Amino acid sequence: MLTPRLDSSSLAALSLAVTTAVSGTSAAENFTTANDKLVTWWHDNGEINYQTAVQEGNVRQSHLYSTWVKSSEDSNDTYYNSFVYETIPRNGQGQILVPGDPSSTTTDYDSVTIEADIWITMAWTEFLYSADSWVKVSRAGDNPSTADNVVIRPSSLDLEVTDDGEGNVYIHVPYRDQGLRFSVEFQDNLYTYHDGCDTTSCDFVQDWNPDGSYYVSNITDDMAVVSIEPHDALLIFASPFSSSEYVLEESSPDTYVVHPGRVPDLSAINSTNIYFEPGTHWMTSTDHAILSPSVEWVYLAPGAFVKGAIQFTTSAKVIKATGHGVLSGEQYVYQANTADGYKNNASNADSLRMWSGYSSPGEEQTFVLTGVTTNAPPFNSIDFKGDLESIAIDQWDYKQVGAFFGQTDGTTLYAGASVRDTFYHSNDDTIKTYGSGVQVRDVVVWKGKTAPAVQFGWTSRNLSGVVVDGVDVIHMKYNANSSHPSIIGANQIYTYDETDTATADVLNTVRDIYFGNIRAEGIGGNLLRIVPLANYENVTIENVSLGNFSTRSTGIYRSELPTWTDGDGNNVTISGFTIRNFTVGGEHILPSLGNAGPDGLGGLNIAEYYLQTGDVTIE
Repeated sequence: MLTPRLDSSSLAALSLAVTTAVSGTSAAENFTTANDKLVTWWHDNGEINYQTAVQEGNVRQSHLYSTWVKSSEDSNDTYYNSFVYETIPRNGQGQILVPGDPSSTTTDYDSVTIEADIWITMAWTEFLYSADSWVKVSRAGDNPSTADNVVIRPSSLDLEVTDDGEGNVYIHVPYRDQGLRFSVEFQDNLYTYHDGCDTTSCDFVQDWNPDGSYYVSNITDDMAVVSIEPHDALLIFASPFSSSEYVLEESSPDTYVVHPGRVPDLSAINSTNIYFEPGTHWMTSTDHAILSPSVEWVYLAPGAFVKGAIQFTTSAKVIKATGHGVLSGEQYVYQANTADGYKNNASNADSLRMWSGYSSPGEEQTFVLTGVTTNAPPFNSIDFKGDLESIAIDQWDYKQVGAFFGQTDGTTLYAGASVRDTFYHSNDDTIKTYGSGVQVRDVVVWKGKTAPAVQFGWTSRNLSGVVVDGVDVIHMKYNANSSHPSIIGANQIYTYDETDTATADVLNTVRDIYFGNIRAEGIGGNLLRIVPLANYENVTIENVSLGNFSTRSTGIYRSELPTWTDGDGNNVTISGFTIRNFTVGGEHILPSLGNAGPDGLGGLNIAEYYLQTGDVTIE
């Protein structure tokens, strides 16, 4: 266990005056705590508003949930307030092209279909702990609840839930050095997503809001159910205290302190470190923080809420973004293009990333990302430019929420990357294993409608030594049989159609790959959909469980592993490709049981040649 270390200035900001706590009761409003067992925080400028953009100096607060936290080692037996943040589709700005111009509406697709029009929300709270704790949850209005109305996901956590008979529920959160990240789901607050038809290319429909998009007066039997999710999500992030090397003191030498308010220009400062104090900080919808080359470390103190995006320019060997604050992209429009006034204009080169940097050619660098939460990315969340062979990601206790837009990927994982103990809400490629030696463990995924949960395609790659071990996909919301609606996927080259089967590079090989212990709950996508753009050797997919598929007429259920060639007709070779212990609805998928093929329960449409030669085996 790491030794807890608390920043003294953060303690002062987070703690209110000490008062006499009443044993066995909840603390008075806004009464937080900060000690070596438990730290909670609050924002006095919370704005309850689930429909429109909030004021720049405010923080969106949950309209429904309130939470308190108690340490099991608290002799006063007191529950302390823990602020519940909220995020909404399109951030309440509407579907616009120009920042700050509500009249610049567009119908261009942004992957948000009905969510904004039926007022979907996602809330979260976070606290630091070093001992078992209890979280108390209440709901506003006439919404009492009992323990049997609550499901915790990942369900494999098997957390204890109780109630007090007065409408409040209590969740036991055991201490783990890795922390815990989970969803609290009230069964009377679920929304069933229906497709507009039961074929392969539909989108969601809704019967809640006649003035909203994709409205139908009645949901009919031929409108396939493709997902069931909380209408108002509540996520709990129980984070361990960081070790001292990742906690920046406000008074540390060579530290530039950013006070709450408008974020100043940080491009010409001479400091090595930047410290964002607790409180609300904001950039505008037409700028982001381009840091001075001297800056190697950005620290978001617990309770810091920073509206904007951060770009490193340093060539330091270790670049750090730490703390337990929030970086929120809520002020930006979709695909905010930094070369075009931050307008909604898609560009892989220029659309804004929440965290970005430049990797110096030939210089081995590591980007350390821990503790922080990223909210409402307008595009890919974390990317570097420059020499991508020399930048590694070291990420843990990281959380991404509010990824309602399309193209809101997870972290791009270059060679040697390590990701563990992470929560991703993502509406595109989520676990992006693009480099060799990538290690991914203990990740929770809430998957949107675009692309697979694990992605290693889009180009032919030389990959080896990739391990993805321990992923809980708690929701998948695929509406159509496109862009690989899969647990594991490797997409076609970005600019080519998937009907072009001659795009491989047979000089490349994907070898020694392990994807295992992946649990997908509820209705989900298929196991795999792989365009083999390189040769494959020794690939193992093991212990993958899927709850169930949507209506088979959508085509989403079907896995694909076809034969492929290069432009000269040379075949891709596959050997040692093993699918072991794949289950659907608890049923083992095996050729001997007659349920493995494309028309069977498993839906595995694997090229017959690979099966006949034994190059692909299903065990």
